[in-house]
Amino acid sequence: LLQIASVLVIGFAVYFAFFYDQLTTVQTLAAEKTVISLPDNSSVVLNAASAISYRKKNWDEQRTLKLEGEAFFKVAEGHKFDVVTSEGVVTVLGTQFNVKQRDSYFEVTCYEGIVKVTANGNSKKLVAGDMFRLDSGILFESSISDTGPQWTENMSTFKTVPFSRVIAELERQYNITITYTGDKRMQLFSGGFSHNNLENALQSITSPLGLKYQMDGSTNVILFQ
Repeated sequence: LLQIASVLVIGFAVYFAFFYDQLTTVQTLAAEKTVISLPDNSSVVLNAASAISYRKKNWDEQRTLKLEGEAFFKVAEGHKFDVVTSEGVVTVLGTQFNVKQRDSYFEVTCYEGIVKVTANGNSKKLVAGDMFRLDSGILFESSISDTGPQWTENMSTFKTVPFSRVIAELERQYNITITYTGDKRMQLFSGGFSHNNLENALQSITSPLGLKYQMDGSTNVILFQ
């Protein structure tokens, strides 16, 4: 009986530990966005090909969220809120901000309140209108006048980023494959493209660089001089 009781106790302990500690994960596919409401009524708009994970059960004690990709946060007033990525951590208290982490690219833009960014040995406090970026270890800081990220309104915008990053974002937003073997992949690009018309989007990113494009089927695009 004691052996049976011990097995039951262990079984219940494992059961409750598993469900208490279980992560809630939300993931989007290419060309998909979604809105998530967190347990404290903070909201997250998740961009295409992105994922967040957090522990819903003990959210009040540990308001920490892991992000892969890009998301816009509107954080409810309350305790400290941390967004953890592979490239850095963003710490906030009741504010609105955008975080983008793609490979070695890490960018944080503050739209309201104050956020603290810790990444690659750098620690910086951002106020509304500040933007912090690390791209392959290179630090870039700037200011913005927008009141929110344009991608939530189906428009991707860029400010002095390598053209290869623009190509990758276009692929995510339209679920396509782009082939480009030219020498302008690292050329800095400022501009944007819409998410609702592929032809217009391709023209928006190719014309400023003097490039042309050709459709190869419905999901493949070739860029050339």
